[in-house]
Amino acid sequence: MHARPRPRRAVEAVTFRPPRALGILTGGAFAVWAAGVAALAADIALTSSVETKSFLAWAVAAVLALAALAFANWTYSLVTLDYIIDNNALTIRWGFRRVTVPIDAIQRMVPGRTLDEPRIRGLNWWGCHIGSADVKRIGYTLFYSTHRAPEETLYVVTSEESYAITVLDQAAFAEEIQARARVATAEEPHPQRSSATGIAALPFWRDRVATTTAALSALAGAVLFGYVYSRYPGLPDVIQLNFPALGGIVRVGDKSELLRIVYLGLGVLAVNSLLGVLLHARERAAGLWMLASGGMLQCVLLAAAIFAFERS
Repeated sequence: MHARPRPRRAVEAVTFRPPRALGILTGGAFAVWAAGVAALAADIALTSSVETKSFLAWAVAAVLALAALAFANWTYSLVTLDYIIDNNALTIRWGFRRVTVPIDAIQRMVPGRTLDEPRIRGLNWWGCHIGSADVKRIGYTLFYSTHRAPEETLYVVTSEESYAITVLDQAAFAEEIQARARVATAEEPHPQRSSATGIAALPFWRDRVATTTAALSALAGAVLFGYVYSRYPGLPDVIQLNFPALGGIVRVGDKSELLRIVYLGLGVLAVNSLLGVLLHARERAAGLWMLASGGMLQCVLLAAAIFAFERS
């Protein structure tokens, strides 16, 4: 009776979108709060004299600004979260990440109301459950869910991994999967995989050497910044800045020149880090050198600052 419309429906992709309002509001509120406090800390640092307290204010502003960016990214990912069923695969879209599950790999679908609620590791706040958990009778499961109650969760069990998603009309979802399974073709195989798009696809994030180098360079910049800010109040008005490697002395007429050198060093660090990440995508060695050179400059400037303080 329904033989004619089934194949036609199976060719057309169908998108299921979970309820996301609560998760978006919660994540967005955290992002706005972190950005607001970061701006307040930066304002305090800008209006304060150069000392340890103002350095701590800058550090708080930087940490909260990174937190605001992280929550903004996660909130954006919640906005884009959906489950797309096409002729051969179920695709879970989460921000810049795509999880492809072949239709023929799906073994069964289990409603969440029939299982105990697991403890999820990862992003876990009201209306956002992104991570992993060991689910009884299912095993290791990846969560891309916004559920508020267990009955909103649907477990998709495959031959390799299991996924927990939020589908309100679970009967319609199962019907679409079954319809695709009956007409799935083997001409275009869809391997089960997780892939990144956009900025998340840059190889820098998967290179432990590159990320460690960038982190150490940033740490060197923070040490330079903190050292100068902690010692600056005790400096005389006129100082001498020494570069022993160059065999000479650069005389600075005013101690504020030392702050300009620090800001220049941090600016170069930011530019080198950005260029290093971009270069890393084309030439790994060039990217690593660019990342490392920013950190080495911070060490040179730190040595110069130490000599300046010792001779002041």
